[in-house]
Amino acid sequence: AYGDGYLEYPNAFTPNSSGPGDGYYDPFGYTNDVFCPLHKGVVLYEFQIFNKWGEQIFETNDIHRGWDGYYRGVLSKEDVYAWKVSVTFSNGTSKIMTGDLTLLAR
Repeated sequence: AYGDGYLEYPNAFTPNSSGPGDGYYDPFGYTNDVFCPLHKGVVLYEFQIFNKWGEQIFETNDIHRGWDGYYRGVLSKEDVYAWKVSVTFSNGTSKIMTGDLTLLAR
């Protein structure tokens, strides 16, 4: 936690295999088909996902939009991907965070 804010990501998710979505998610839902954070107090946000070759495959500045597991309309393969986020919280604290996620096929 950073002051009144926090940003936490899961380490795995299972995309919906029926086709790409818009990435908007229900923060209280339990579907786990969009890779997205739990968050509070986020005012500036830049989120990126990269494949294992370092190619950027997803980017958003909208904290309410996550990655649905699709790239150019095609479901990405089961693999480990890297993420990077630049975030500023309502108390002025800024952080750059990195991690990895596992995309699991259904």
